[in-house]
Amino acid sequence: MQNKIKLLMVGPPECGKTALANFLSEAGEVGGGEYRPTKGCRIIEFEVPNVSVKSMTTKAEVELWDVSGDRRYENCWPAIQRGCNGVIFVYNPGREDHARSLESLYTHFVEQQGLRETQCIVFCHFKPGFKGKGAKLSSSFNQIPNIDTQLEEDSGSVRRDFTNFIASVLEHMSAVAEMQENSILL
Repeated sequence: MQNKIKLLMVGPPECGKTALANFLSEAGEVGGGEYRPTKGCRIIEFEVPNVSVKSMTTKAEVELWDVSGDRRYENCWPAIQRGCNGVIFVYNPGREDHARSLESLYTHFVEQQGLRETQCIVFCHFKPGFKGKGAKLSSSFNQIPNIDTQLEEDSGSVRRDFTNFIASVLEHMSAVAEMQENSILL
């Protein structure tokens, strides 16, 4: 089974994509400091141990593409999407416009690529001090797991939910590979 996966992390500007990417990859500062928008895309490679796939434990090699939320980079999206195995949507629940912008991101990154719901997850990213409930997402997201992320209060569950998402993507990849192999044999 192939254990290397390419994931895209997409969402509007200033929703916390880079902070989440840094946390999940253990690749840098998670919070604090001055906001610095991602220019185009940032690629982080790391391993996730102990991923349970089809009753086996494996190590996943993750290539996480932290995609800028700035629409001026939209012309780069086709190149960024190539070979993508899964999409992580991120939005700030305190901003209504963030929930609305996820719909167009869904069209670009899921529908146009033919991805399934099992290859997607939504992180409703609560920044420090935010109190309240997440904005209502469109019906496109009804079948996609929507996870509240609060790194300061419950970072363990964020990492667990991410590992479970990786397992789901790997299971989907395995099923597709098996179907392709079977079609060759027929």
